Amino acid sequence: MEMPAHSNSKPVNYCLLPDHLSDAGKYSYCAMCAVAMHELNNNEWDRSFTEHCLDLLLAHVKLPKAIKPAMQALMSGDVEQSLQPCFDVLREEKALAADWSIILYDFILVAVKDGSYDARWRVLVQYLAEQLGIANITIETYERSVIDCITRGVEEKSKSEKEESRSKKQTAKFKRYALVGLASIGGGALIGVTGGLAAPLIAGGLATLGLGGSAALLGTTVGVAVVGSLFGAAGAGLTGYKMHKRVGEIEEFTFDRLELEQTDNNNEPLSEIVSSRCQQLHISILISGWLKDESADNYVRPWMCVRASQEQYYLRYESRYLLEFGRAIEYILSMAFSIATQEVLKYTALSGLLSAVAWPGALLGLANIIDNPWSVCCRRSAQVGKQLAEVLLAREQGHRPVTLVGFSIGARVIYYCLREMAERGRCEGIVQDAVLIGAPCTGEPESWKKLTRVVAGRLINGYCRTDWLLKFLYRTLSMTSQDVAGLNPIEVNDRRICNVDLSEIVSGHSDYPDKICLILRTMKIRVKEGPCGDIKIPKAQTMDHLSTNLKSQSPLQLRRTWSVDALTSLKTQDAADDAMTS
Repeated sequence: MEMPAHSNSKPVNYCLLPDHLSDAGKYSYCAMCAVAMHELNNNEWDRSFTEHCLDLLLAHVKLPKAIKPAMQALMSGDVEQSLQPCFDVLREEKALAADWSIILYDFILVAVKDGSYDARWRVLVQYLAEQLGIANITIETYERSVIDCITRGVEEKSKSEKEESRSKKQTAKFKRYALVGLASIGGGALIGVTGGLAAPLIAGGLATLGLGGSAALLGTTVGVAVVGSLFGAAGAGLTGYKMHKRVGEIEEFTFDRLELEQTDNNNEPLSEIVSSRCQQLHISILISGWLKDESADNYVRPWMCVRASQEQYYLRYESRYLLEFGRAIEYILSMAFSIATQEVLKYTALSGLLSAVAWPGALLGLANIIDNPWSVCCRRSAQVGKQLAEVLLAREQGHRPVTLVGFSIGARVIYYCLREMAERGRCEGIVQDAVLIGAPCTGEPESWKKLTRVVAGRLINGYCRTDWLLKFLYRTLSMTSQDVAGLNPIEVNDRRICNVDLSEIVSGHSDYPDKICLILRTMKIRVKEGPCGDIKIPKAQTMDHLSTNLKSQSPLQLRRTWSVDALTSLKTQDAADDAMTS
């Protein structure tokens, strides 16, 4: 669709957008949402949500109730219509001539009106933004504007209440304010200022919230209630979470904030003036699969490039067992390379090494080193996943969308979290996206189909067909490699499930933490701009060159420069010549 050119003309006041639309524009505004919801939420469990959205939008644009049946027909698909006719009508509206993105801002305001930013709302906003050709950064900009509007009001109200308390006239009203207002200030320092970004939007934005302008929010309990509902009653996000009821054998389960640099080198608007410490309308939880060492930043290192949201947390869990698993991986890899090296130097094909049918005896002899840490982590990760489900269902993060990202055992945590949520009631609208990388869990289609009820946006399965370590770990189970999610695509026909083949990016399981930036960029998850700094896998060489290189390098160097997959795929001319002369 050809977009209207941006002009220097003064855009319409955002809060009055519906009042500036013609009747045809109002109808197209709602019809556009109805058609989009049919594309995104055409299932039984989202029925109440779509009906609620429709009621909110009709009231927002002040269309008569007689219009509702027509919108319901569009939403259910009984009447076929594309988005294009709606766009064509809205394109002629003078109120939208300056900037199409006004619509997105209006949607966000409607979405948070009752103190809940449903993940399905945000997916709807992103979908329409994509159809309108509007960059995703614009959504984040407007979300920060809405936060700035609301939280400034809460801060000012809290200050005035502090003064009242000195005169010994504390009331129940003050206590209600303090519960959220004061705690929020202490927990976020607070929620920050967007460098004047929201100044032109404040008065209009709060009017759209149904509060009659900024004064209404500052003078009533509604603003505090909205903040408390969006960010959680404690106001400090997940960092204040305490595990009062343990699931299974869990010994460690806490959230820490992933503090990013104040400037992230992104060539994007406002990236230099928005602190990562601000509370946002969308958060991410990042979950590692193992630990390489005991350093203070062992949980943080893989994720420093990630920009999945402006407010990101990492899950610190079962460190003792993740470290044992990580050390076992390092050792088994070094031994596997030693075995592979011997086989290559004997000109023996290494297909058996990866076949999971004829594993080398030397490698099987070391299996006990990794099997025990592996089984312990698998068992505990399922319990951690259930604990994470408890946290999300209890809305400890507030009523705002959550994106989950994890690799290896961390991906298994996410799988069991989603599975637990799917088995509960009212699990919809919490998780926006879930990214599982190298997931050591079942890839059975029916099991994954159930997870689509929980995830509003994308449920991504990143797999590597040549992940020999994952195949080796599953060798003793009844589940074949064809049944493991981290080794194969998930065969489910659903718009939410996205399979991403990482076989060209990683050579195996151990590459995931080091290549997380490139992996997420491939999945269209926002990461820090610039080179990822990934280790390049060398191309296969002739046997003479390979033998020379192998003999001249230590096992540690070999692990950094050669992958088992690369060694296995060697088809050298020298070996062919030997076969012909023998």
